[in-house]
Amino acid sequence: MIYNVLANLGYLGRGGFRRARVLTSRTGLSLAVGAVAFLIVGTIAAVQWQTASHYGTWNAPADSAHGADQTYATTAQVLKSVKAAENSQRLPDAVATGLINEDTIHVSPCYDRQRVENPADADFFGECTYGDPNGKKVMVAYGDSHSDMWAAPLMRAAAKTGWQLRVFAKHACPAPDMPFRNPNTKTPDEKCDVFHSTAPVAVRALHPDLVIATSISDWLLADTSSPNPTQWQDGWVATLKKLAQPGTRLAMLGDIPVWSEDGPRCLAAHVSAVQECSVPVSEAAPKHLEAEQAAAAAVGALYIPTMPWICADRCEPVIADNRVYNDDTHLTEAYLKYLTGAVTEALQQLLA
Repeated sequence: MIYNVLANLGYLGRGGFRRARVLTSRTGLSLAVGAVAFLIVGTIAAVQWQTASHYGTWNAPADSAHGADQTYATTAQVLKSVKAAENSQRLPDAVATGLINEDTIHVSPCYDRQRVENPADADFFGECTYGDPNGKKVMVAYGDSHSDMWAAPLMRAAAKTGWQLRVFAKHACPAPDMPFRNPNTKTPDEKCDVFHSTAPVAVRALHPDLVIATSISDWLLADTSSPNPTQWQDGWVATLKKLAQPGTRLAMLGDIPVWSEDGPRCLAAHVSAVQECSVPVSEAAPKHLEAEQAAAAAVGALYIPTMPWICADRCEPVIADNRVYNDDTHLTEAYLKYLTGAVTEALQQLLA
């Protein structure tokens, strides 16, 4: 039943999919099926809204405090699963069910919560400690909404390796120190400028052992132009230099592929042809990856490419029975959990 109804979603508004095939209309569909399909579309839309807003009200995963007891996929296993996903066509039952079920937000304790001044109205400004409550070392996640997205596996990595984690993130405010445009007000984003000036000061005041910066890799500047690679590199260098201090190691998680289609909706329309929702690496690769790497190298930061965790020859929407994307630029909590081992291994030399 679930597959029949999801398949019928393919006849509702598919025109917005860049790569979806156009189907001829089918007569004789019962009003009952149409009504159910309509309800499911609404449900998926509600799930989409919740998972998108999830990054604004997000709490640590329930198992983050017990990371030492968890076993996660290794990097080698992740890469093998990514390659194997290219041969997958039928949507796994668990993923299909998840498309129409409310996404559960897991909550776990926030340790050592502090009252902090937050002049940038950032979504996270280091007020909470996650990971190992008895950890002796501190790592900081810094950036935009990708920063608290990656905080999910970082919290588990911190718990598993005896670290604490604090998050500094302002959504829709990329990490490179540049003047950006606010997508809502269509004006220069003054609060983002404030975040760029105040958050690094607050981070340095913590004297963290490790700062992990990450960001979406393309955003309109305040003057409505798109930054070129040199500007992006220079902006990243400026940010990383602000975060640097003696005793603090730096790392950068590279940007993830950009999905032009809405993941759940595309999968709902292609339950027996999942590869219709995959895209070639050349189409999905985010802008300015080389500029990111050059910036990291310029300041001696460890650069961690994330593309291989999602793409081999193509970027896949379902890997190891996990839906990969919530929207065009954020990963699902399920897939982030799956990546915990790979993230931990990538940071291993800095966590020792």
